[in-house]
Order: sequence, then C-alpha cells, then structure tokens
Amino acid sequence: MFLLVLCGNFVVLFKATIMFKISTFFLVFGLFLYACSPNNVKIEPAITKIMDSTGVKGVFAVLENGSGQFIMNNLAQYKDSSYAPLNTFFAVPTLIAIDKGYINPAPNNWVAFDSVNFYKSLLSKLGRETIMKTRDSLHYGKGIPTADTTNYWENGSLVISPDEQMGFIKKLYFNQLPFQKRTQEIFKKMLLKEDNANYKLSYLNATDYIGLNTWYLGYVEEHNHPYFFVMHVNSTKGINDKLALLKRFLLQQGFLQGVR
Repeated sequence: MFLLVLCGNFVVLFKATIMFKISTFFLVFGLFLYACSPNNVKIEPAITKIMDSTGVKGVFAVLENGSGQFIMNNLAQYKDSSYAPLNTFFAVPTLIAIDKGYINPAPNNWVAFDSVNFYKSLLSKLGRETIMKTRDSLHYGKGIPTADTTNYWENGSLVISPDEQMGFIKKLYFNQLPFQKRTQEIFKKMLLKEDNANYKLSYLNATDYIGLNTWYLGYVEEHNHPYFFVMHVNSTKGINDKLALLKRFLLQQGFLQGVR
C-alpha cells in the first residue's frame, strides 16, 4: 500500500507494509509537515520604511534564540545575496591567533578591527594555508580568495551572505566554533560595546573605504537572553552614522530599553 502526501510543490510516496506501525507513520508524517511549512519568519515593513527614510537599501534581520523566530525586511536578500565581508573577516585571523597564543589581548588593549595594517601583518604570519583551512572548517562565505593577502576580504573574491554572518555570530555566542572555549570567550569580550542596566550590546562592524557598504553583526542581551542581528546596507550617498541606524532598527523592534 502506498500513501500519497502533498506538501507545497512536492509529492511524496510512503510505502506501508503490514509491519509498518501506524504510530511511527504519524510521527514521521508530523515531522515531515513541520519541515515543509516552517513559520518562523516575519517580514517587517517598518524596517524598509526606516531604510527608505535614511536613503539606504539592504537587509536587517533579528533572530530570537528561544523561539527561533526571525524578523526581517527581505528574506530573499537575507538568504541568497552575498557581499564582501570587509573587515568583519578579521574575526577569523583573530580567533586563530588567540587560539594559537600568538596574541593575548587584554580588556584595555584590544586591537580595533579597522587597524588594517595590523591584520595584514597577522594574516601574513598565519599564512594562507592556515587561513583557508580555518575558513573551510567555519564554512565561511563563498568564492576563492585571491592569492595575495592585501584585500581579498573586500575585493569580491570572497563573499558571505547575511544568513551566514548570522550563523557565525550565533555559534560564537554559544562557543560552537572550532576553537577553544577560552578563545571564544576572549573574543566575545572584544565585541562587547555597551553594558548597562537595560542591555548588553556586542557587535562586529565594517564599512568599505568609500563609506557606501556597511556590515553590523552581533547580539543584544536583555535579561540574560540573547537576540542575534545582522545588518548589511548600502547607499550611493554614504551613511554618516551607521551605529545610529542599527540602533533605530533595534529600538523599532523594542530592544535597548530593558523591556524584552
């Protein structure tokens, strides 16, 4: 006997035998339906309105970890569009260098992620093979970076999607990257930018040299609960205060007030 199941544009045949238990069938069937119809993305037009009022285009997304609910303005752009990671890529050599003991940053002695010359020197010390192996183990981005170490994180030979950036920052938060726990804890301290009674705000950010493309990825913690976010925007005019734009998005979603 065959059982026919329709889900969206797919047709699935289940073959049932005398030994096939009805309870097992309904368990599998229920899981199948759940996987076919995830309802965890909310499209928020208010995000697009903020972008329009600011003169930018792009994507902003928030993930509520407990429920797995995403809030964003453009699902296709979030999943399918990829961009140069810019200086957010420097997270990779930094994690490697901390893990290997090459650098041991103290809370009052961070090296800013816009200190390009420092990171070029670090990339040279680590070597291309180490960087590429780590990049592969992280499943970080797409493309084949150019052979030199001068600017492949911004020249388009290496690109990454907002979804991949979100996955990276979430794994970091839960110490799930392929580095020592100590390494990830140190790095998270580097990302902490604001810590007050209402919230903690941690992020990586980068803007290209002409100020048109901007990344922010990180998390806001309220009442010890993390909410992950990623923002990639571009503008032909440039944006004077990218952090203010990020906070507008977060405030619009009810963050930074200690009420989430």
